Amino acid sequence: ISFESEAVTSSLFLDSEVEKAPTTTYQIHKKYIVNPIKSGMLIIDQQRAHQRILYEQFSTNITIQQANSQQLLFPITLYFSGNEIALIQEIKLSLVSTGFVFESINIDSIVISGLPVTVSESEASLVLEQLVSDLQEEVPDSSFSQMDSMAKSMARSLSVKTGTYLTEEAQVNLVNNLFACKEATVSPFNKTTFITLSVEDLDKKFSV
Repeated sequence: ISFESEAVTSSLFLDSEVEKAPTTTYQIHKKYIVNPIKSGMLIIDQQRAHQRILYEQFSTNITIQQANSQQLLFPITLYFSGNEIALIQEIKLSLVSTGFVFESINIDSIVISGLPVTVSESEASLVLEQLVSDLQEEVPDSSFSQMDSMAKSMARSLSVKTGTYLTEEAQVNLVNNLFACKEATVSPFNKTTFITLSVEDLDKKFSV
């Protein structure tokens, strides 16, 4: 039995590979994004980072009352209890500011004909149910805290979850959008979004 094989080179890497500077991102365990930088590397928690990005987007939309909507081909009907309908009616203007379009709000249901561009049709029910639940539990004492709670709830519901595979393009977009945020270092829930691992830190690991 004979096997064909290529000759083993004396170098572990080709010269062109050694000289090429790392400019790409990497995803680890479908949870962290590693981004090489001049001084070392950034390790970003993809879910927390996306929560921060979405939170600032929703907060801005609610404040300036201007957001893009995607029109649905067929309106969707969602059912809620009387108390939930009352709460949705109360926050309707803020929801419209994020991109929701209501065709009607009835005694036990709502009819939606448009959604924020960040919300898919399959996510609409989940987002609103979670939002209503969060607001009922927190009972904000002012309109400002209510709007903040809305932005946090929607960011939590719609953020990319741990265990989700991201393409390299999606990774790069997430990194760029995170560092375009006003407060990139923490999530809306005050959790660290990224850590920096310097070359010196790596050197210490190999000095043993």
